[in-house]
Amino acid sequence: MTNNYKPIVAGVPISIERLARGLEELGHEVTIFAPTYKERRTMRQLTGRRAAGKWRFEAVHAQTGSERGGEEENVFRYSTCLNRFVGGIVLPNPFDIRIEREFKEHCYDIIHVHHPMLIGRTAVHLSRKYQIPLVFTYHTRYEHYITSYTKGIVRVNRLMPFYLRTFLRHCHFVFAPTEGMREYLTDVCGIRPEKTGILPTGIEKRNFDIEPEAGMGIRRQYGAEHIPFLLTVSRMANEKNVKFLLESLKRVRELYGKPFRMLMVGDGPDRKELERRSRELGLEENVIFAGTVPNEEIAPYFKAADAFLFASKTETQGIVVLEAFAGAAPVIAVKASGVEDLVDDGVNGILTGEDTEEYARAVTGFLNGTQMLPCSKMAENALQKAALYSEEAVALKAVHYYNSVIAENETHKKRNIRLLPAG
Repeated sequence: MTNNYKPIVAGVPISIERLARGLEELGHEVTIFAPTYKERRTMRQLTGRRAAGKWRFEAVHAQTGSERGGEEENVFRYSTCLNRFVGGIVLPNPFDIRIEREFKEHCYDIIHVHHPMLIGRTAVHLSRKYQIPLVFTYHTRYEHYITSYTKGIVRVNRLMPFYLRTFLRHCHFVFAPTEGMREYLTDVCGIRPEKTGILPTGIEKRNFDIEPEAGMGIRRQYGAEHIPFLLTVSRMANEKNVKFLLESLKRVRELYGKPFRMLMVGDGPDRKELERRSRELGLEENVIFAGTVPNEEIAPYFKAADAFLFASKTETQGIVVLEAFAGAAPVIAVKASGVEDLVDDGVNGILTGEDTEEYARAVTGFLNGTQMLPCSKMAENALQKAALYSEEAVALKAVHYYNSVIAENETHKKRNIRLLPAG
Protein backbone atom coordinates (compact mmCIF):
# COMPACT_ATOMS: atom_id res chain seq x y z
CA MET A 1 0.00 0.00 0.00
CA THR A 2 1.45 3.33 -1.06
CA ASN A 3 0.65 7.03 -1.40
CA ASN A 4 2.59 7.29 -4.67
CA TYR A 5 3.56 4.97 -7.48
CA LYS A 6 4.14 4.94 -11.22
CA PRO A 7 4.09 7.02 -13.37
CA ILE A 8 5.87 9.10 -10.68
CA VAL A 9 9.62 8.47 -10.97
CA ALA A 10 10.96 8.49 -7.41
CA GLY A 11 12.62 6.25 -4.87
CA VAL A 12 9.53 4.80 -3.18
CA PRO A 13 7.72 3.77 -6.41
CA ILE A 14 10.92 2.17 -7.71
CA SER A 15 11.46 0.32 -4.42
CA ILE A 16 7.88 -1.02 -4.42
CA GLU A 17 8.00 -2.09 -8.06
CA ARG A 18 11.26 -3.98 -7.62
CA LEU A 19 10.20 -5.70 -4.41
CA ALA A 20 6.88 -6.76 -5.97
CA ARG A 21 8.63 -8.10 -9.06
CA GLY A 22 11.17 -9.98 -6.96
CA LEU A 23 8.42 -11.57 -4.85
CA GLU A 24 6.41 -12.55 -7.93
CA GLU A 25 9.46 -14.17 -9.51
CA LEU A 26 9.74 -16.28 -6.34
CA GLY A 27 6.12 -17.45 -6.87
CA HIS A 28 4.27 -15.15 -4.44
CA GLU A 29 1.13 -13.13 -5.23
CA VAL A 30 1.28 -9.35 -4.78
CA THR A 31 -1.33 -6.59 -5.11
CA ILE A 32 -0.20 -2.96 -5.08
CA PHE A 33 -2.76 -0.42 -3.79
CA ALA A 34 -1.76 2.92 -5.34
CA PRO A 35 -3.48 6.23 -6.18
CA THR A 36 -4.69 7.09 -9.65
CA TYR A 37 -3.00 9.89 -11.59
CA LYS A 38 -6.02 10.65 -13.74
CA GLU A 39 -8.31 13.64 -13.41
CA ARG A 40 -10.98 12.60 -10.89
CA ARG A 41 -13.77 14.43 -12.72
CA THR A 42 -13.30 12.32 -15.85
CA MET A 43 -13.42 8.97 -14.10
CA ARG A 44 -16.69 7.17 -14.65
CA GLN A 45 -16.06 3.79 -13.16
CA LEU A 46 -13.46 1.22 -12.26
CA THR A 47 -13.97 -2.27 -13.53
CA GLY A 48 -12.20 -5.46 -12.59
CA ARG A 49 -12.10 -8.86 -14.14
CA ARG A 50 -10.29 -12.06 -13.36
CA ALA A 51 -8.19 -13.68 -16.06
CA ALA A 52 -5.67 -16.51 -15.81
CA GLY A 53 -5.98 -16.48 -12.04
CA LYS A 54 -5.09 -12.80 -11.70
CA TRP A 55 -7.09 -9.64 -11.27
CA ARG A 56 -6.74 -6.88 -13.79
CA PHE A 57 -8.13 -3.39 -13.40
CA GLU A 58 -8.74 -0.65 -15.90
CA ALA A 59 -10.03 2.88 -15.50
CA VAL A 60 -12.77 3.92 -17.90
CA HIS A 61 -12.88 7.65 -18.67
CA ALA A 62 -15.73 9.69 -20.03
CA GLN A 63 -13.47 12.12 -21.88
CA THR A 64 -9.74 11.44 -21.86
CA GLY A 65 -9.49 7.65 -22.17
CA SER A 66 -6.94 5.51 -20.41
CA GLU A 67 -3.97 7.42 -19.04
CA ARG A 68 -1.52 4.58 -19.61
CA GLY A 69 -3.11 3.12 -22.71
CA GLY A 70 -3.38 -0.34 -21.19
CA GLU A 71 -3.88 -2.45 -18.09
CA GLU A 72 -1.74 -2.91 -15.01
CA GLU A 73 -1.61 -6.41 -13.65
CA ASN A 74 -1.98 -6.68 -9.88
CA VAL A 75 -2.24 -2.92 -9.30
CA PHE A 76 -5.41 -1.50 -7.74
CA ARG A 77 -5.80 2.25 -8.31
CA TYR A 78 -7.79 4.09 -5.65
CA SER A 79 -9.03 7.66 -6.03
CA THR A 80 -7.18 10.96 -5.63
CA CYS A 81 -8.27 14.16 -3.85
CA LEU A 82 -5.76 16.58 -5.42
CA ASN A 83 -3.75 16.03 -8.58
CA ARG A 84 -1.17 18.65 -7.60
CA PHE A 85 0.23 18.56 -4.08
CA VAL A 86 3.58 19.11 -2.32
CA GLY A 87 6.52 18.55 -4.66
CA GLY A 88 4.31 17.82 -7.67
CA ILE A 89 2.84 14.57 -6.32
CA VAL A 90 -0.86 13.82 -5.86
CA LEU A 91 -2.87 13.82 -2.62
CA PRO A 92 -4.47 10.36 -2.46
CA ASN A 93 -7.86 9.60 -0.97
CA PRO A 94 -7.32 6.85 1.64
CA PHE A 95 -11.04 6.92 2.49
CA ASP A 96 -12.05 5.56 -0.92
CA ILE A 97 -14.55 2.82 0.01
CA ARG A 98 -13.36 0.70 -2.91
CA ILE A 99 -10.07 0.03 -1.08
CA GLU A 100 -11.70 -2.14 1.58
CA ARG A 101 -14.10 -3.65 -0.96
CA GLU A 102 -11.13 -4.80 -3.05
CA PHE A 103 -9.21 -5.87 0.05
CA LYS A 104 -12.03 -8.19 1.15
CA GLU A 105 -11.99 -9.98 -2.21
CA HIS A 106 -8.62 -11.58 -1.43
CA CYS A 107 -7.22 -13.63 1.43
CA TYR A 108 -4.08 -11.62 2.08
CA ASP A 109 -1.43 -12.98 4.45
CA ILE A 110 0.32 -9.70 5.19
CA ILE A 111 0.05 -5.95 4.57
CA HIS A 112 3.19 -4.02 3.68
CA VAL A 113 2.62 -0.27 3.83
CA HIS A 114 5.16 2.32 2.67
CA HIS A 115 3.86 5.55 4.23
CA PRO A 116 2.79 6.28 7.83
CA MET A 117 0.24 8.93 6.87
CA LEU A 118 -2.91 8.77 4.68
CA ILE A 119 -2.81 5.21 3.27
CA GLY A 120 -0.86 4.27 6.40
CA ARG A 121 -3.92 4.86 8.57
CA THR A 122 -6.05 2.80 6.16
CA ALA A 123 -3.52 -0.03 6.45
CA VAL A 124 -3.76 0.11 10.26
CA HIS A 125 -7.58 -0.07 10.05
CA LEU A 126 -7.52 -3.09 7.72
CA SER A 127 -4.86 -4.85 9.78
CA ARG A 128 -6.85 -4.53 12.99
CA LYS A 129 -10.23 -5.31 11.47
CA TYR A 130 -9.12 -8.43 9.59
CA GLN A 131 -6.34 -9.48 12.02
CA ILE A 132 -3.69 -9.46 9.31
CA PRO A 133 -0.11 -8.52 10.31
CA LEU A 134 1.13 -5.12 9.21
CA VAL A 135 4.72 -4.26 8.28
CA PHE A 136 6.05 -0.84 7.33
CA THR A 137 9.11 0.46 5.49
CA TYR A 138 10.54 3.74 6.72
CA HIS A 139 11.61 5.27 3.40
CA THR A 140 11.78 9.00 4.13
CA ARG A 141 13.08 11.34 6.80
CA TYR A 142 9.77 13.19 6.79
CA GLU A 143 10.89 15.99 9.10
CA HIS A 144 13.66 16.89 6.63
CA TYR A 145 11.38 16.56 3.61
CA ILE A 146 8.56 18.73 4.96
CA THR A 147 10.90 21.33 6.46
CA SER A 148 12.36 21.95 3.00
CA TYR A 149 8.89 23.13 1.89
CA THR A 150 7.65 24.83 5.07
CA LYS A 151 10.93 26.68 5.72
CA GLY A 152 10.75 25.96 9.43
CA ILE A 153 7.23 27.31 10.00
CA VAL A 154 6.04 23.91 11.20
CA ARG A 155 8.11 22.28 13.95
CA VAL A 156 8.08 18.92 12.20
CA ASN A 157 11.44 18.03 13.71
CA ARG A 158 9.51 17.45 16.95
CA LEU A 159 6.10 16.47 15.61
CA MET A 160 7.20 13.76 13.16
CA PRO A 161 9.01 11.51 15.69
CA PHE A 162 5.96 11.78 17.95
CA TYR A 163 3.58 10.88 15.10
CA LEU A 164 5.83 8.03 13.99
CA ARG A 165 5.95 6.55 17.50
CA THR A 166 2.15 6.57 17.58
CA PHE A 167 1.84 4.97 14.14
CA LEU A 168 4.58 2.39 14.69
CA ARG A 169 2.80 0.96 17.74
CA HIS A 170 0.30 -0.54 15.29
CA CYS A 171 2.98 -2.22 13.14
CA HIS A 172 4.06 -5.79 13.75
CA PHE A 173 7.46 -5.18 12.16
CA VAL A 174 9.34 -2.19 10.72
CA PHE A 175 11.89 -2.18 7.90
CA ALA A 176 14.71 0.30 7.48
CA PRO A 177 16.72 0.45 4.26
CA THR A 178 20.04 0.95 6.09
CA GLU A 179 21.58 0.39 9.50
CA GLY A 180 21.66 4.13 10.16
CA MET A 181 17.90 4.37 9.64
CA ARG A 182 17.36 1.32 11.82
CA GLU A 183 19.23 3.07 14.64
CA TYR A 184 17.03 6.15 14.16
CA LEU A 185 13.90 4.00 14.53
CA THR A 186 15.13 2.34 17.71
CA ASP A 187 16.82 5.34 19.35
CA VAL A 188 14.47 8.20 18.38
CA CYS A 189 11.16 6.47 17.65
CA GLY A 190 11.43 3.94 20.46
CA ILE A 191 10.92 0.75 18.41
CA ARG A 192 12.25 -2.41 20.05
CA PRO A 193 15.29 -3.66 18.08
CA GLU A 194 13.80 -7.14 17.65
CA LYS A 195 10.84 -5.54 15.82
CA THR A 196 13.09 -3.97 13.18
CA GLY A 197 15.06 -5.28 10.24
CA ILE A 198 17.06 -3.97 7.29
CA LEU A 199 15.46 -4.32 3.86
CA PRO A 200 17.13 -2.21 1.16
CA THR A 201 15.84 -1.56 -2.33
CA GLY A 202 17.16 -4.16 -4.74
CA ILE A 203 19.11 -3.39 -7.90
CA GLU A 204 17.82 -4.80 -11.16
CA LYS A 205 20.00 -7.33 -12.94
CA ARG A 206 20.09 -5.21 -16.08
CA ASN A 207 21.94 -2.48 -14.17
CA PHE A 208 24.94 -4.80 -13.99
CA ASP A 209 24.77 -6.01 -17.61
CA ILE A 210 25.54 -2.82 -19.52
CA GLU A 211 28.24 -2.99 -22.17
CA PRO A 212 30.88 -0.22 -22.16
CA GLU A 213 29.79 0.84 -25.65
CA ALA A 214 26.33 1.74 -24.32
CA GLY A 215 27.94 4.12 -21.86
CA MET A 216 30.19 5.56 -24.56
CA GLY A 217 27.09 6.23 -26.66
CA ILE A 218 25.72 8.42 -23.86
CA ARG A 219 29.02 10.29 -23.64
CA ARG A 220 28.99 10.93 -27.40
CA GLN A 221 25.40 12.14 -27.19
CA TYR A 222 26.39 14.85 -24.70
CA GLY A 223 29.78 15.73 -26.15
CA ALA A 224 31.84 14.17 -23.38
CA GLU A 225 33.92 11.56 -25.20
CA HIS A 226 37.23 13.16 -24.24
CA ILE A 227 36.36 15.19 -21.14
CA PRO A 228 35.22 14.17 -17.62
CA PHE A 229 31.55 13.22 -17.50
CA LEU A 230 29.69 13.74 -14.20
CA LEU A 231 26.10 12.72 -13.47
CA THR A 232 23.29 13.21 -11.02
CA VAL A 233 19.85 11.55 -11.17
CA SER A 234 17.30 13.29 -8.97
CA ARG A 235 13.93 14.93 -8.74
CA MET A 236 14.46 18.59 -9.46
CA ALA A 237 12.96 19.62 -6.14
CA ASN A 238 14.11 21.61 -3.14
CA GLU A 239 14.56 18.68 -0.78
CA LYS A 240 17.11 17.08 -3.13
CA ASN A 241 19.57 19.95 -2.64
CA VAL A 242 20.34 20.28 -6.37
CA LYS A 243 21.00 24.02 -6.00
CA PHE A 244 23.93 23.13 -3.75
CA LEU A 245 25.40 21.04 -6.57
CA LEU A 246 25.16 23.98 -8.97
CA GLU A 247 26.85 26.33 -6.51
CA SER A 248 29.62 23.77 -6.00
CA LEU A 249 30.08 23.21 -9.74
CA LYS A 250 30.75 26.90 -10.24
CA ARG A 251 33.70 26.52 -7.88
CA VAL A 252 34.77 23.26 -9.59
CA ARG A 253 34.98 25.13 -12.88
CA GLU A 254 37.27 27.70 -11.28
CA LEU A 255 39.49 25.14 -9.53
CA TYR A 256 39.70 22.56 -12.34
CA GLY A 257 40.23 25.01 -15.16
CA LYS A 258 39.53 22.48 -17.90
CA PRO A 259 36.34 21.40 -19.74
CA PHE A 260 33.98 18.93 -18.07
CA ARG A 261 30.34 17.97 -18.53
CA MET A 262 27.69 17.57 -15.81
CA LEU A 263 24.40 15.89 -16.75
CA MET A 264 21.34 16.56 -14.59
CA VAL A 265 18.80 13.76 -15.17
CA GLY A 266 15.32 14.22 -13.72
CA ASP A 267 12.36 16.56 -13.60
CA GLY A 268 10.36 18.25 -10.90
CA PRO A 269 8.73 21.46 -9.67
CA ASP A 270 12.03 23.38 -9.39
CA ARG A 271 13.56 22.48 -12.73
CA LYS A 272 13.01 25.86 -14.41
CA GLU A 273 14.36 27.71 -11.39
CA LEU A 274 17.43 25.45 -11.33
CA GLU A 275 18.04 25.97 -15.04
CA ARG A 276 17.83 29.74 -14.49
CA ARG A 277 20.28 29.52 -11.59
CA SER A 278 22.68 27.46 -13.72
CA ARG A 279 22.73 30.22 -16.34
CA GLU A 280 23.29 32.86 -13.65
CA LEU A 281 26.33 30.92 -12.46
CA GLY A 282 27.71 30.80 -16.00
CA LEU A 283 27.51 27.00 -16.25
CA GLU A 284 25.90 26.79 -19.72
CA GLU A 285 28.96 25.03 -21.20
CA ASN A 286 29.25 22.58 -18.33
CA VAL A 287 25.75 21.64 -17.12
CA ILE A 288 22.99 20.00 -19.20
CA PHE A 289 19.46 19.38 -17.88
CA ALA A 290 18.36 16.18 -19.63
CA GLY A 291 14.87 15.84 -18.13
CA THR A 292 13.34 12.51 -17.17
CA VAL A 293 14.87 9.28 -18.41
CA PRO A 294 12.63 6.17 -18.05
CA ASN A 295 13.86 3.85 -15.34
CA GLU A 296 14.35 1.00 -17.80
CA GLU A 297 16.73 3.21 -19.83
CA ILE A 298 18.79 4.78 -17.05
CA ALA A 299 21.50 2.13 -16.52
CA PRO A 300 23.75 3.22 -19.45
CA TYR A 301 23.91 6.73 -17.95
CA PHE A 302 25.54 5.37 -14.80
CA LYS A 303 27.90 3.29 -16.94
CA ALA A 304 28.89 6.43 -18.84
CA ALA A 305 29.71 8.54 -15.78
CA ASP A 306 33.18 9.01 -14.33
CA ALA A 307 31.51 9.94 -11.04
CA PHE A 308 28.02 10.35 -9.62
CA LEU A 309 27.35 13.56 -7.67
CA PHE A 310 24.74 13.59 -4.90
CA ALA A 311 23.80 16.22 -2.32
CA SER A 312 20.41 15.13 -0.93
CA LYS A 313 20.11 14.96 2.85
CA THR A 314 16.61 13.41 2.96
CA GLU A 315 17.45 9.89 1.80
CA THR A 316 17.00 6.80 3.93
CA GLN A 317 18.94 4.72 1.44
CA GLY A 318 19.59 6.49 -1.83
CA ILE A 319 18.62 4.03 -4.58
CA VAL A 320 20.48 6.02 -7.19
CA VAL A 321 23.68 5.64 -5.18
CA LEU A 322 23.48 1.87 -5.52
CA GLU A 323 22.55 2.16 -9.19
CA ALA A 324 25.63 4.31 -9.71
CA PHE A 325 27.72 1.63 -7.98
CA ALA A 326 26.23 -1.00 -10.32
CA GLY A 327 27.48 1.13 -13.21
CA ALA A 328 30.95 1.25 -11.57
CA ALA A 329 30.63 5.00 -10.92
CA PRO A 330 32.16 6.23 -7.64
CA VAL A 331 29.84 8.55 -5.67
CA ILE A 332 30.77 12.00 -4.35
CA ALA A 333 28.08 12.87 -1.82
CA VAL A 334 27.20 15.13 1.07
CA LYS A 335 27.48 13.15 4.28
CA ALA A 336 23.93 12.39 5.42
CA SER A 337 21.88 9.57 6.88
CA GLY A 338 21.28 6.74 4.44
CA VAL A 339 24.01 7.76 2.02
CA GLU A 340 26.86 7.37 4.50
CA ASP A 341 25.72 3.77 5.11
CA LEU A 342 26.56 3.00 1.47
CA VAL A 343 29.46 5.25 0.52
CA ASP A 344 32.73 4.19 2.12
CA ASP A 345 34.73 7.40 2.16
CA GLY A 346 37.88 7.08 0.06
CA VAL A 347 37.00 3.51 -0.98
CA ASN A 348 34.03 3.60 -3.38
CA GLY A 349 33.36 7.33 -3.20
CA ILE A 350 33.94 10.52 -1.25
CA LEU A 351 31.85 12.04 1.56
CA THR A 352 31.96 15.74 2.43
CA GLY A 353 30.15 18.23 4.61
CA GLU A 354 27.47 20.49 3.16
CA ASP A 355 30.00 23.17 2.24
CA THR A 356 30.41 24.26 -1.38
CA GLU A 357 34.17 24.81 -1.05
CA GLU A 358 34.76 21.40 0.56
CA TYR A 359 32.53 19.64 -1.94
CA ALA A 360 34.07 21.44 -4.93
CA ARG A 361 37.59 20.52 -3.79
CA ALA A 362 36.53 16.87 -3.43
CA VAL A 363 35.17 16.81 -6.99
CA THR A 364 38.23 18.64 -8.34
CA GLY A 365 40.57 16.27 -6.52
CA PHE A 366 38.74 13.32 -8.05
CA LEU A 367 38.97 14.82 -11.55
CA ASN A 368 42.70 15.43 -11.06
CA GLY A 369 43.24 11.96 -9.60
CA THR A 370 44.74 13.22 -6.35
CA GLN A 371 42.68 11.04 -3.97
CA MET A 372 44.45 8.12 -2.22
CA LEU A 373 42.90 5.36 -4.38
CA PRO A 374 43.03 5.55 -8.20
CA CYS A 375 39.69 6.27 -9.89
CA SER A 376 39.73 2.80 -11.49
CA LYS A 377 40.08 1.09 -8.09
CA MET A 378 37.26 3.19 -6.60
CA ALA A 379 35.08 2.14 -9.56
CA GLU A 380 35.91 -1.53 -8.94
CA ASN A 381 35.02 -1.19 -5.26
CA ALA A 382 31.71 0.50 -6.17
CA LEU A 383 30.73 -2.46 -8.35
CA GLN A 384 31.56 -4.93 -5.59
CA LYS A 385 29.36 -3.00 -3.15
CA ALA A 386 26.43 -3.06 -5.59
CA ALA A 387 26.60 -6.85 -5.90
CA LEU A 388 25.40 -7.14 -2.28
CA TYR A 389 22.04 -5.53 -3.19
CA SER A 390 20.62 -7.62 -6.05
CA GLU A 391 16.83 -7.65 -6.50
CA GLU A 392 16.58 -11.41 -5.89
CA ALA A 393 18.58 -11.26 -2.66
CA VAL A 394 16.34 -8.49 -1.28
CA ALA A 395 13.13 -10.38 -2.17
CA LEU A 396 14.39 -13.52 -0.41
CA LYS A 397 15.19 -11.44 2.65
CA ALA A 398 11.68 -9.94 2.60
CA VAL A 399 10.09 -13.41 2.47
CA HIS A 400 12.13 -14.48 5.49
CA TYR A 401 10.84 -11.49 7.49
CA TYR A 402 7.26 -11.95 6.23
CA ASN A 403 7.17 -15.61 7.29
CA SER A 404 8.44 -14.76 10.76
CA VAL A 405 5.84 -12.01 11.22
CA ILE A 406 2.98 -14.19 9.93
CA ALA A 407 3.99 -17.10 12.19
CA GLU A 408 4.20 -14.85 15.24
CA ASN A 409 0.79 -13.34 14.45
CA GLU A 410 -0.80 -16.79 14.18
CA THR A 411 0.70 -17.81 17.50
CA HIS A 412 -0.63 -14.64 19.10
CA LYS A 413 -4.15 -15.24 17.74
CA LYS A 414 -4.19 -18.83 19.04
CA ARG A 415 -3.03 -17.66 22.46
CA ASN A 416 -5.85 -15.11 22.58
CA ILE A 417 -8.43 -17.75 21.65
CA ARG A 418 -7.27 -19.98 24.52
CA LEU A 419 -7.62 -17.07 26.93
CA LEU A 420 -11.29 -16.47 26.04
CA PRO A 421 -13.70 -17.41 28.88
CA ALA A 422 -15.79 -20.55 28.38
CA GLY A 423 -19.22 -20.01 26.86
